[in-house]
Amino acid sequence: MAGTADAEAVFAALRLADPDVMDRDELVEFIHNVASLKSWCDSLNVRATRRQRQLAAEGRAEAPKDLLAREGGQSGKDARAGEERERVCTVLPNFENALAGGAVSAGHVDAIAGAIRNLDESVAAEFIAQGHELLADAERMGVDLFERNCRDLARQLNATHAGGSDADELNKQRAMSKVRRWTDKETGMRHTHIELDPVRDAQLWAAIDQHRRQARANASSGLAWEQLQVEALVAAMTSGGDTVVQLHVLIDLATLQHGLHANSVCELADGTPLPVSVVRQMACEAEIIPVVLDGDGRALDIGRGARLATEAQRQALRAMHRTCIHPDCQVPFDECRIHHIVPWERGGTTDLANLAPLCESRKHHHDVHEGGWTVTMTADRIATWTRPDGTTYWTGSTIDRAPNGIAPRAA
Repeated sequence: MAGTADAEAVFAALRLADPDVMDRDELVEFIHNVASLKSWCDSLNVRATRRQRQLAAEGRAEAPKDLLAREGGQSGKDARAGEERERVCTVLPNFENALAGGAVSAGHVDAIAGAIRNLDESVAAEFIAQGHELLADAERMGVDLFERNCRDLARQLNATHAGGSDADELNKQRAMSKVRRWTDKETGMRHTHIELDPVRDAQLWAAIDQHRRQARANASSGLAWEQLQVEALVAAMTSGGDTVVQLHVLIDLATLQHGLHANSVCELADGTPLPVSVVRQMACEAEIIPVVLDGDGRALDIGRGARLATEAQRQALRAMHRTCIHPDCQVPFDECRIHHIVPWERGGTTDLANLAPLCESRKHHHDVHEGGWTVTMTADRIATWTRPDGTTYWTGSTIDRAPNGIAPRAA
């Protein structure tokens, strides 16, 4: 959508549209039009926020976030995000133009705002200097993947320029960690709110995941997913420290030896970045289980022959996949079942070429087994998802973690 005339044409088309009777392809066009019009409206809000900021500086209006909250019907959080969005568009006018034209969404702009929020001025300026490359990425990536890339770029620039330790941010997060507990007076339910740094959060959830797998293996439990989570949490917190917990950290050899480089992988299994110095310390204190990735991010086949995936195979899969392999899914690996692409009962083998993570909480595992969807995968882990009506939904790489700069799958 290039301008007002196009916006009017899209709006006119939407006014006449009836999504209740559309088929899949018509719904795709309808949703694209809605997103395009929304992006154009968001670009108008950017311009209004900028003008409001100018008026506020002259003492002729209130702060933009107050106007957005009161007159725009937004929450305080959304209003503050609107202010940050305007600042990003001011320093990156190409993103503002792309937003007005529907080429990117407000979520893409917000991803940049989040990435530069805590950067020093000089580091933020270097981030912004890559605006053309960032826009090219935003136009071809979904918001989740673009947000991850922005975070990785900010981490790399910060590590290059920061004068302090690369663990300073983690230490700040540790100091901010806290636990609060209260009772809801209406329901009587007890609330426990825990804020943790990424490392201790990963340790906690590694223990929860282990107990959840044990509970899930008990076929007689019959617990719904939410209750399974609760039981696993309670078991992890009351096990008395008898359970040995594995924390999975992915790092390429060059980063471990020499520090961050352009295509570094140094993160927890869910993609949360870690300081290299912290990982080196972990390496001194922990048993190291190597998983070697090839140039395309494929892990070596390190286990086969059993009905269920071995722990070695889970580690290899975790090294390749942060999340469920459905192209629109961001459910973390440890909340997924290991799925046989060619089912075991139809002769499928339990080796890496035939295994991939599918989530339970968003039911992609259920969709394949009972919902009529099919997923196939080639030797180089290119998957094809097919809808129950036989139409191809998506084809692409399932790998979303590649240390040698290979583009990951689109979100």
